[in-house]
Amino acid sequence: CGLSRGGMYAEWQGVICTGENSSKVQKYLQQLWNAILLIALLLCTGVIVQAQRQSRHSQLDQESELDLKQHIAQKLLALKTRRYQPGRAPHSLAHEIDSCAICLDQFQKNQCLRVLPCLHEFHQDCVDPWLLLQQTCPLCKHNVLGNCC
Repeated sequence: CGLSRGGMYAEWQGVICTGENSSKVQKYLQQLWNAILLIALLLCTGVIVQAQRQSRHSQLDQESELDLKQHIAQKLLALKTRRYQPGRAPHSLAHEIDSCAICLDQFQKNQCLRVLPCLHEFHQDCVDPWLLLQQTCPLCKHNVLGNCC
């Protein structure tokens, strides 16, 4: 800025600005704006990278959970089943239990029972969902499916 020389530049109380200081201010503001944009870009990039990592981890978790459930289902298929016949207790049991300890319903003739390795018997439809979640006998807590997990 300098003193007025006859009105060639915009005047303000006898002082004129030739643009030198305003260009410094503009340059400073431009650098500040560039820094803000760079920081915003870095933050956005970080958020995107983190979201992709979480997506990959959740996908791997879902796949491993599905593999585990399939493995458990295969082990369930290997467990024995039998048709219930009243009055015909298996030789391994001294006395026959004639009701399901899960649903508390009486066994009916020809119903499919799941026989666990601990020799407890349940309706197949009752105990299979339990075993998918727990892998233990509902009565004695014996590990039915072994060390599959």
